[in-house]
Amino acid sequence: MTKHHLPRSNRFAQLTRDLPPARRRMLRRNLIFVGLTLSVIGLLTLMAKANAAGGAYVVDDGAINAPGECNLDIWYQDLRHHGSSHGAVLSPACTFASLPWLQLGTAIERTREDGHGETQVSPQLKAQLWNREDLGLQLALATTAHFALDRGHSFDGGDLSLPLTYQPLDNLRLNVNAGWSHAYDDGQQNHRWTWGGGLEYDLGQRLTLVAERYGQRGGEQAWQAGPRLHVGANLDLDLILGAQLTEARDRWLTSGATLRF
Repeated sequence: MTKHHLPRSNRFAQLTRDLPPARRRMLRRNLIFVGLTLSVIGLLTLMAKANAAGGAYVVDDGAINAPGECNLDIWYQDLRHHGSSHGAVLSPACTFASLPWLQLGTAIERTREDGHGETQVSPQLKAQLWNREDLGLQLALATTAHFALDRGHSFDGGDLSLPLTYQPLDNLRLNVNAGWSHAYDDGQQNHRWTWGGGLEYDLGQRLTLVAERYGQRGGEQAWQAGPRLHVGANLDLDLILGAQLTEARDRWLTSGATLRF
């Protein structure tokens, strides 16, 4: 008897036929993004493992790159209830041997919502203030400025925070953030205190579970969580589900990768 195999496109259609059209498009875009990311990274020769909280996660940790080491974060995010709203971010950062206590970086973000696109560039500085490996404690000072490239008024705000990491167990890291944010919202200047808490729990050498809760006083409240897969000794892949806790109740799915070199 001859077996007939469906083309891959038909198999994908059968598996997703019960999903709403917006969710099918979101799933397809995330799968394409992951495939392209893996293809590009597979061509690179990498040297170190990327295992700290970062990438699309909002709650920062108290660590910086080792002197002479760089990292590259890239991720793609889709709002589940708004199929036309999505964004992509490319974020490199390095610590130079001449400044072993300071990490320099930037984030380039391209978002599109309801047919309107915007590009934002955010320079970042992160200085490590305290590192006590014997106590499992790390403290840093992080600051970011935001500039929109598609507007007449380009300066969009800034953030200042103190990320603290405590590692009570070999496989558990706890991150706590406290800070301040300045932003332009529809032409109005807003100043808000910010906070966040997160954890990273290693389930083995290949898998870490990451979860966080963060917000602003009188502003955004949200959570994110998902698995982090360690591919080899030098690459992490993230799949993150997040949701707002305000009246909007928006949800999003993010796929991303972190590598160090």
